[in-house]
Amino acid sequence: MSELSDAHALALERSCAVTAVALSGQRRTGVRLVTGAQRAFSVSAALDYVHVPYPNLARDWTRRTFTCGVALQCSPSKDRLAGYRLNELSARELRALTIVEAGVSLGWVAQNWPGLLDEIQKLAPALEALPATLDAGEMLRRAVEAARDGDVPDAPAIAGRLPRAFTTPHGLTDKLRRSFGRMPWSTTQKRLPRPYSVPVGGDGGVRNPNLPPPSRPQDNDLDITPEHRQGIPYPEWNSWTQSFLRDHVAVLERQHRSENHQPNAASAELRKWFSEHTHRAMKNRLEDGSDLDVEQYVSHYIDVTTGEAIEPRIFRELLPSSRDVTTALLLDGSSSLGVHGGRIFQLELACADALSRAMTLARERHGIFTFTGNTRHRVEVSCLKDFEDRRFVPPSLLGLSTGGYTRLGAPLRHLTSRLLAQQSERRLLIVIGDGLISDEGYEGRYAWADAAHAVEEANEAGVSVYYVGVGPVRVDPLPEVFGNRRSQRIRRVEDLPRVLAHVHRELVTV
Repeated sequence: MSELSDAHALALERSCAVTAVALSGQRRTGVRLVTGAQRAFSVSAALDYVHVPYPNLARDWTRRTFTCGVALQCSPSKDRLAGYRLNELSARELRALTIVEAGVSLGWVAQNWPGLLDEIQKLAPALEALPATLDAGEMLRRAVEAARDGDVPDAPAIAGRLPRAFTTPHGLTDKLRRSFGRMPWSTTQKRLPRPYSVPVGGDGGVRNPNLPPPSRPQDNDLDITPEHRQGIPYPEWNSWTQSFLRDHVAVLERQHRSENHQPNAASAELRKWFSEHTHRAMKNRLEDGSDLDVEQYVSHYIDVTTGEAIEPRIFRELLPSSRDVTTALLLDGSSSLGVHGGRIFQLELACADALSRAMTLARERHGIFTFTGNTRHRVEVSCLKDFEDRRFVPPSLLGLSTGGYTRLGAPLRHLTSRLLAQQSERRLLIVIGDGLISDEGYEGRYAWADAAHAVEEANEAGVSVYYVGVGPVRVDPLPEVFGNRRSQRIRRVEDLPRVLAHVHRELVTV
C-alpha cells in the first residue's frame, strides 16, 4: 500500500466509507482522508465522519488495518463523551482518557465484530478491552485516576484520538480573549475606565462572538494563592472531576452603613407568613386527632366503668406552637441586574424592602446581604443589616448599584456559614436575583453544578434555601440549580405572598 495516487486514495476512501457505515449502523455516514504530520484516526465534530490517516502511518499496514481503525472509531463510546467539555482536562488526563475510551471501543468491537480482535491485539498488544457499556462518567473517572497515579503512555496509532473539537486545549489567543474579552452583556463603546464591564444588552441582547471561552478553573492564576489574597477561602465544586477545589474562592465581607428608618405598615398577607408557627409540640386531651392518647384513654375507660364518664378527650396531635426562625436575605448585585434601565434591579430592591418591612414588624430575626464579584479571588458580600440589628433597613434607600459578576456558589456557602452561627431552630436563606450565573472561568453547566452543590450542602447542614427570581430570562437555570420546590420567578412585588407560602411549606416539612 505504498503507491500514492488519486485513484488509490479514492478507492481507499470509498472502501473505508462502506466499512464505517456498515459497522456503525449508519451512525457514521462516511470517511474523510486526512494528511499531514498530525494525521490519525478520529471522528468529526458532528460525529458523522470518520477521519482516516493517509498515507498509512506504518509500512506494514494493510487494508485490514484500516478496517480495524475505522471499527474503533465507530464505537458509540465516542458519542457518549461528546457531551463533556474535554478541553477542561490536562494533556496527561486526555492521554489517559484516549486509552480508556480505546479500551471501551475494543470491548465493543469484540462484542460485535470478534473477527477483528486478533488484528487489533497484534497492533496494540497493551490495549485492554473494557466493558462496551461503560458510561462517560466512569470513563472520565478512570482517566483522572490513571493520570493521578503517574505517567501515561501515548495511545497506540490504531486507537486514534478523540475529536479535536472537544479536546483542543486553549492557547495564547484564548487566554487573551479571557483576559480582554467582554461578557455577553457588555459593550464595545469606549468609556471611562471602570472595574467592571458596562451592562447594555442583558440576557436578551445579541450573542457576542468575543465571549471569553471556558477555562480550566483549577489552573487559573496559579501565582495567586490563599496566602496572597484577602478574604475567607471557600471551596468550589468541580463537576468535571467530581471533587472540590480547595480554598478556590475568596469571599470578602464588609459592613454597609445604614441609617435608622421607621417601617410603614406592611401587607398583612405578607406579614402573616413571618408570624406562622414553625415549631410543633404534642398537645393532649383533644376531642379529635391523628394519634390515640393512651393515658387519657385508660382514664376515660375507668370513668366509664365507674359511671363517672364525661365527654371523651382521648386523642393527641402534633400542632404548631411557636416560631424560631432566623432568616438571611441575599441580594444579587451583579451587572446583569442593571439591564432594561435598571427596572429588574428596582424590582429586586422593592421585594427586599417588602420582606424587610414584614420581618421587622413580625420581629423575625433576620439579616440582609448583597453580593457581587470580580473573579474567584474577590467575591464581595456586603452586610446591609446584621442578625443582631433590630432596626428596619430598606435596601432601596442605601444607594446600592449594580456591578461585577455572579459567582453564586461562594456567597451561598458564606451565608450558610453565617446562619449556622445563629442560635435558632430553623434557618432560612432567601436569595433574590435574576438567576444568571457567570464569572471568569465560571460558566454554563460548571457554574450550575457548583451552585446546586452549595444548595445541597446548605440543606444537609440544616439551612433551607429558596431563590426568588426576578425579571424574564431566555434560559432559566433555577429549576435545575434549586429545584421547582425551592425557587419561583416573579414579575411584581404582589407575587411575594405566593412565594412565601411555598417557603413556609418547606420550613414546616424540614
